[in-house]
Amino acid sequence: MAIPEKPTLTTPPAAPIRGQDPTVFANRANAYVIFIVTNVTDLTAAIDWQNTVFTATETEATNAAQSVVDAAAEVVLAADQVTLAEGQVTLAEGQVILASDQVTLATEQKDLAETAATIAEATANFVGPWASLSGSLNVPAVVLHAGSYWQLLVNLADVTASEPGVSGDWALTVLGPNWQAISTSITLAANAYYAVDFGSSALTLTLPASPSANDFMQLYKSAGVSEGAIIARNGETIMGLAENLNINVEITALYLVYNGTDWRIVR
Repeated sequence: MAIPEKPTLTTPPAAPIRGQDPTVFANRANAYVIFIVTNVTDLTAAIDWQNTVFTATETEATNAAQSVVDAAAEVVLAADQVTLAEGQVTLAEGQVILASDQVTLATEQKDLAETAATIAEATANFVGPWASLSGSLNVPAVVLHAGSYWQLLVNLADVTASEPGVSGDWALTVLGPNWQAISTSITLAANAYYAVDFGSSALTLTLPASPSANDFMQLYKSAGVSEGAIIARNGETIMGLAENLNINVEITALYLVYNGTDWRIVR
């Protein structure tokens, strides 16, 4: 509301004061009455101006109070939006964990499928213990010798002259992960299993270069002290960090999976 210009009032004459000389008192009283009568319009305008100011002040106070209420409502709305955003972040984190678990499950299922295929192949071509055979033997054939299954790679004229594990005519049929024993710092291969003898000095195990999505690396401690060893990132990130993985506690196993952009520690 616009406030009008403050009216200008004429200065009133001196007011009469009790105890004055009667003549002075009467003269002042007459002059004061005449002033009030002749300036009643100006006095009314002053009163109206005051009422207008009071009304405008009340309106502004009401508007200010409503602004405070509106601001408080906006704060509550912003707090609700923050809570919603936090909930969405929590949901996203849960989805990431679920995706990681699904990758792990898929990898394990792949390993089981490969093992099952190997078992099926070995079973289909199994001809018995090598020590019980004689004469010629042709591919495909699988024999049992020294507690392991061996797949024949070439045709043999005399099977007794080619002992599995000694001759290169045979390949070990692995029914499950083939754990490669290592005891030195090396660059690891993708999708491989390592039985690591950490020894007493820190090893540096470098992750595979240019990995593909769902590639993995799994190792377990076969001997030695794993604390102090380093898993070198080889240009990729590990758990979102452009840092090598420093093993600062004693571990028994480590399993990493590459999700397409980052190596993730599964367990």
